[in-house]
Amino acid sequence: MIKRIYLDNYKSFANFDMPLSELVVLAGGNGVGKSAILDVVYALKRLLGSGSLVTHPECFPASTCTRWRTDSVQSVAVEVELSGSRFDYQLLIEHHEDRRKARIQRELLTCDGKPLFDFEGGEVHLYRDDFTPGPTFSSSWSESALARVPARSDNKKLTSFLDFMRSILVCGLYPRAFSAESQDESITLERDGANFASWFRHLVQEQQEHMTAYYTALNAVIPGLSALRMERVGVEARVLQAVFNASEDRFVLNLDELSDGQRALLALYALIYLSKGQSRAVFIDEPDNYLALREIQPWLSLLEEALGDGLTQVVLCSHHPEALNLLGASHGLVLERPQGRVTRVRAISSLDLTEVMSVSEIFARGWES
Repeated sequence: MIKRIYLDNYKSFANFDMPLSELVVLAGGNGVGKSAILDVVYALKRLLGSGSLVTHPECFPASTCTRWRTDSVQSVAVEVELSGSRFDYQLLIEHHEDRRKARIQRELLTCDGKPLFDFEGGEVHLYRDDFTPGPTFSSSWSESALARVPARSDNKKLTSFLDFMRSILVCGLYPRAFSAESQDESITLERDGANFASWFRHLVQEQQEHMTAYYTALNAVIPGLSALRMERVGVEARVLQAVFNASEDRFVLNLDELSDGQRALLALYALIYLSKGQSRAVFIDEPDNYLALREIQPWLSLLEEALGDGLTQVVLCSHHPEALNLLGASHGLVLERPQGRVTRVRAISSLDLTEVMSVSEIFARGWES
């Protein structure tokens, strides 16, 4: 899991250091940087997973630099714990003075303080699992050189770090965008969940033993729902359908015929029940947006129970009273921007008033600042 995120010259973050645990609720007012934390995690996932240029709009374009600063170097670092080892990844990005170009100045990965990968000045130095020096070669400044390193028998530590970062799910679900039709399987869920049908199509093959539990949980929140099925509509194309058995009536609805809330529930419960055995971290932006009040607390409780059984880490951004009251005091971090300047972070448990009133009431009165 990600134990720490460090940011400097990124949006509203300057010399910002935030610890993370296996379950975190990020709280705070609008514009304080909650979603920006998810943005940077997604940017790292994309940079290390898809070979994107560092200036790609979803990575680190010049627009992500802190507006009131004139220095050109942007710094991002994460500390990750995997199988008892500590991995530290550091990325330094130098933006050209006209802000149209950028290059990776330094990219470094260590394990328990010893080097696995070092890129600087256009040259890569690789190290084996026993930390002895390996190959040296030149690489492009415009993209992650680490992402280009192929898996080998002597770099399993480096590969495990890349596999973890690539497996992270970062979601801000927009159910209206969910497409019912799938042309093929997808191993990851897109950030807005638009490819849920293709992701579910993949999960059906990989997580068949967990489908019964998934449907049982869904039936409790979507009455009458008995199953989901991929109906063939072409050679490769399938349509995701929901099968309902209500009393003596049986009917079928395509995914895009369900309500926004029902679509959101399908995805949110899939994250819990169909991630088993995948050792994945999940970052979710306001998962409660489309849920009824009575649907939120059961999902949050199940989420907490699922940690360690497929989900290694869950980070939620939420304003919702249910999330704040259930998880805030023990797992909450509050972000704030005094006078609209740099973002600061502290534990909700440090707020003096948590012993005399609910966390949501503290936030509703604006007393968290």
